[in-house]
Amino acid sequence: MNHCMFDGIAAMEFVNSWAETARGLPLSNPPILDRSILAARVPPQINHPHTEFQEIEDLSALQDLSLDAHNMAYRSFCFSPESLDRLKKKAMADGALPRQCTSFEALSGLVWKARSEAMDMKPEQKTKLLFAVDGRAKFVPPLPRGYMGNGIVLTFALAEAGQLRDKPLSNAVRHVQDAIALVTDDYMRSAIDFFEVTRARPSLAASLIITTWSKLSFHTSDFGWGEPVHSGPVTLPEKEVVLFLSHGKARKSVNVLLGLSPKAMLKFEEILKPELELN
Repeated sequence: MNHCMFDGIAAMEFVNSWAETARGLPLSNPPILDRSILAARVPPQINHPHTEFQEIEDLSALQDLSLDAHNMAYRSFCFSPESLDRLKKKAMADGALPRQCTSFEALSGLVWKARSEAMDMKPEQKTKLLFAVDGRAKFVPPLPRGYMGNGIVLTFALAEAGQLRDKPLSNAVRHVQDAIALVTDDYMRSAIDFFEVTRARPSLAASLIITTWSKLSFHTSDFGWGEPVHSGPVTLPEKEVVLFLSHGKARKSVNVLLGLSPKAMLKFEEILKPELELN
């Protein structure tokens, strides 16, 4: 799979259409193959700074030490619906958030905060959170149902590691909410034009990429012998990636999958323990 071709939602629509064909059924969601829908504007109009592509100075020697790809410990942490509810209440407790937070926002803030602390980032180390937002309903007009392409946009939050560590969870969650609020039609089309002009790739120095599969419809892929027993990745694509994967028969729990150095993973586990101990 190549994200130049399609995103996770389009990929799942393809797999489910394939499964329908295997069962001898007509396609319930025929693909829309018009790639010009998201073409760059002529001339390009870059109306936003697109800091998601900005290079961050590695003040903490993260590439040399904490993220040695040949010395990584991988773990999975399961957040039940009850622990997710507690986490959201914790993020809202001090009244600092402008609106109710979602499970994704609360969990993203927690993981970003805990990972930065576990990796012993220097207080002045800037760290960037990157994650994809589905832009299908946010484009004007919205992308048509069945659009076979990449309808996501990469958004970002930027903070100093010391502030993430020392301030309450609401601070990290507010950064996540602000990053989501960036995603408008104008911002997404500016990002398309920026990429058309620069062909830039997001810098991963001192960065965390969160990718969520929890809303992808793996569970509906029936090729004729019933629903899948399990779905998930064989491995994480990059050492900076954290994956959120739905878990359980009702798919209301979330598994958090990530890799860290063994020392950092032990500290990460200790930080997360209070949030998981009642599971």
